[in-house]
This record gives sequence, C-alpha cells and structure tokens, in this order.
Amino acid sequence: MMRFADVLEPGRIRVGVEARDKAGALRAASELLSPSGDAAGAAAVEMAMGARETLSSTGVGNGVAIPHALIDEAGSLSMAVLRLGSPVDFGASDGRPVDLVFAIVGPRDGAGEHLRILSKLIRVLHDPAFRVAAREAADGRALGELIMGKG
Repeated sequence: MMRFADVLEPGRIRVGVEARDKAGALRAASELLSPSGDAAGAAAVEMAMGARETLSSTGVGNGVAIPHALIDEAGSLSMAVLRLGSPVDFGASDGRPVDLVFAIVGPRDGAGEHLRILSKLIRVLHDPAFRVAAREAADGRALGELIMGKG
C-alpha cells in the first residue's frame, strides 16, 4: 500500500504561503513539484495543473484543494502541501475559499498510483479533525508529521 511518506518529502511542505489567487497557489505548488528542480519543470507542472483546472475545479470543499496532473517530465509521483497565509477562491462547489492545498504530480504511465494516493488523500481530508489540526500545525514540520501519521 502506498504511504504519504513515499510521495511527500519534508522540503515540499510549506506553511504561510502567500498567493493572491488560484493561479498563485498553483504556481507555488508547481515550484515545489518541479521534476527537474528548475523554472522549466515548474512551468510544465503549472501548465498541466492549470489545464486540469479548466476541466473542473480541484477545490473539493471545506477550504481544501487537490490540484493534480500527469506529465511526461515527472519521473515519479510527488506531492506538495501548502497552507496558504490567506485563503483564495478555487471555485469549490461549496463556495469556500481554499487555504489547504495538497498538490500531486506524476508520470503519465503512473495513473494507477496517482489515483490511489488521490483516493487516500481524499479519505484523510474528509476528517474534520484532521483539517483543524492541519490548520493549527505550528510549522511545516508539524504539518508533515500530521500527514505522515495518517499513513
């Protein structure tokens, strides 16, 4: 079974991220998820996530968004977690702005893994106590420990 520790590195967890809007939040997540670690990689991730957003919002409700994409450049499945300094509109069906962003990027041939981690994440995020704890985590390290504790 896939664990969050398999896809989430501590360096990809940020608290207090400043973003003016959804595009800014996607840009911040893309920078953390760049497969090559450079601007070109981040741009590829951002473009793919933006294209996914045009299909339907990844704002899943309760102030949470799960932007995700499959791209050729990704060598493996990766996740980034951002707690925004101020909530932004993600077009979520419940109308609530988003302050918790769980972004996932993976290779096109890894759709099965991608769906498994997405499904696991949705189950965890369904728990109101988890969302409260994620919003109250003192820093990125504490937020990471909370997530890793869920498997």
